[in-house]
Amino acid sequence: MEQTRGHIVLASGGTGGHIFPARALAGELRERGYQVTLMTDERGERYEEMFPGATIKQIKAGSPSLGGLPGKVTSVFKLGVGLLQSIMYLRQIKPDAVVGFGGYPSLPPTFAASLLKIPLLLHEQNAILGRVNRLLARRANCIATSFAYTDTDERNLQAKMSFTGNPVRREIQELHGTPYRCVGNEEPVNLLITGGSQGAKILSDVVPVAVSLLDKDLQARLHITQQCRAEDIDQVRSLYANTASIVVLDTFFSNMPELLANCHLAIGRSGASTMAELAAAGRPAILVPYKFAMDDHQTKNARCSVDLGAAVLIAQDDFTPELLSSKLKTLLECPDKLKTMALATANSAEIGAAAKLADLVERFTGNRTSRSIKSGKVVA
Repeated sequence: MEQTRGHIVLASGGTGGHIFPARALAGELRERGYQVTLMTDERGERYEEMFPGATIKQIKAGSPSLGGLPGKVTSVFKLGVGLLQSIMYLRQIKPDAVVGFGGYPSLPPTFAASLLKIPLLLHEQNAILGRVNRLLARRANCIATSFAYTDTDERNLQAKMSFTGNPVRREIQELHGTPYRCVGNEEPVNLLITGGSQGAKILSDVVPVAVSLLDKDLQARLHITQQCRAEDIDQVRSLYANTASIVVLDTFFSNMPELLANCHLAIGRSGASTMAELAAAGRPAILVPYKFAMDDHQTKNARCSVDLGAAVLIAQDDFTPELLSSKLKTLLECPDKLKTMALATANSAEIGAAAKLADLVERFTGNRTSRSIKSGKVVA
């Protein structure tokens, strides 16, 4: 498709929580006829397949929160270099707008955009403004949010916020509205355990032991798919060997849409992408927020889902095999409860978030397509 409508720059950190919504917006903008450039750090080379048709510009960046004093000095220097690179690139590109998705690699391009008076939009994936987005919030023209209420210490920023939802890839979005299949007391139950892009050791330690504490009849009904870190996978396999469950383990699953479609209950962290994908698919979950997440944003994300009756929250410090086993027994022996949670999850989804975010971008570029999709509510 010829690019005739304008040029949008996306600035993103390198983790999945930042890069996945950027990818979804890039796809939507490309379909509308925009040229798209992604600006990120040296990890950009990994994303060429994720951003077909887009240009990728790598810039210097670093996190001042890592590495003690020497690390802070090095990171600040890198960010300074990245700012100069960003000013140069933006002057060459002359984009219609810059959209920042958080993470320190997004700081140089978004700050440069504000200095060059280029329309700047920020997208916040979590229920609380992240550190970089907080730094840029006053300079931004608009802040798109993934949650209906996003926590901030500055009330005047609420006026800049516009609720769009958190974009997910199309294959996940298309799961919305697919029925949640209740399971009878004798039927197999598909349990999906994920730990974010790198897995989570505590899930590897706790979940297999919790399953071993269940009655053998209930164990035998479980079909478990679990993501593990490479260094944990042998240990996890040995722990599950003492159970009657059918288990599939891997460090990464490329068929996540299929796994979510077949899932009866998920166990995992409560990062932004995980929450958005669970909502789009309409699947109930036991959420274990990563307790060291910046500003404890994963707990705030999880509470939004719990308040809707869509999930069960277990704090990481409380996440023991005994407690998890008890929660699993209660949920798996009450399929109607799982179905109610699934419906609540589905009804919390903001479908068409990528289109809504693109509409918001166009409001500041003067081009209006208005292709956003209204939220669909799922009924039993």
